[in-house]
Amino acid sequence: MIQTPALSRRSAMVALAGAASSFAASAQTPSDIAIKHYILIDLLPGFDQLTLDRWYMTYHAPQTRRAYKAWQRNYISFRSYLPPAEAKLHFPTLLYGRMTEIQFDSLADFQATRPNNIYGDLTSSFTPPPGGWRSNKLYKASVATVPTNPNELFVSRDTPPKELPYLRWLIFFRYPKTVPVEQGDGWFRDTHAKDVAALPGLKRFGLYKVVTDSAAGQPIDYPRVAEMWFDDYPAWRRAFLDSAPVFEAPPWGGQFPFTESISMFIGENPDVDFINDKRVIP
Repeated sequence: MIQTPALSRRSAMVALAGAASSFAASAQTPSDIAIKHYILIDLLPGFDQLTLDRWYMTYHAPQTRRAYKAWQRNYISFRSYLPPAEAKLHFPTLLYGRMTEIQFDSLADFQATRPNNIYGDLTSSFTPPPGGWRSNKLYKASVATVPTNPNELFVSRDTPPKELPYLRWLIFFRYPKTVPVEQGDGWFRDTHAKDVAALPGLKRFGLYKVVTDSAAGQPIDYPRVAEMWFDDYPAWRRAFLDSAPVFEAPPWGGQFPFTESISMFIGENPDVDFINDKRVIP
């Protein structure tokens, strides 16, 4: 694992599914549920996607599988969309690179991967990226370990297969330091989610809450993850840029997204499956 140095269902069915999913999430504890480890991999200036993919597929992914395959249920990666300049202008922390997702049957399985691992730890036994682990020049990574299904699913409309990929907007975020998490979550659930759900062209919209307080002993930078689906980039553009949406600001003020965040555009399907693929390394 990399570490950091559209036909709609009837509205009644949507509401029922949302209520059921919320109840199921509240009835389980993090140790009971399947989880996924999200890794946003931001390509740093001076390197391209081919350089990242060669190191990742030649060295890092096979070495990760060697060390942790006993616990990994799925290990996939999504090449990100290259964010257009207009999107970066409005959302400067839009990243470009990869989003990797590793699934485990439980939080306990995820936590069991590291202690006493016979293959050693990341910095001592894994091939480093260009520049080494301490002076990594290739990428910057941010992680969030979340339930496989979102804690809250505010919008869920049909997304049938189509010729071109959907656009998924993943947003890692944290509330301002002066805002208690309970207050932030209350605003998000009771006010902000309703505003976002009204956006034109929105297909799916969910919120994840991380299930761990730390990653490899380090505090979690972003304890919340929001995910939105649109048909494509033009649909996202119509929702956020063509006519700027009006959102009710939280008590602490600010502008959308009203939090400290990073984000990435990806499609609905991975381009790499490290468990099942047999591929030529670029």
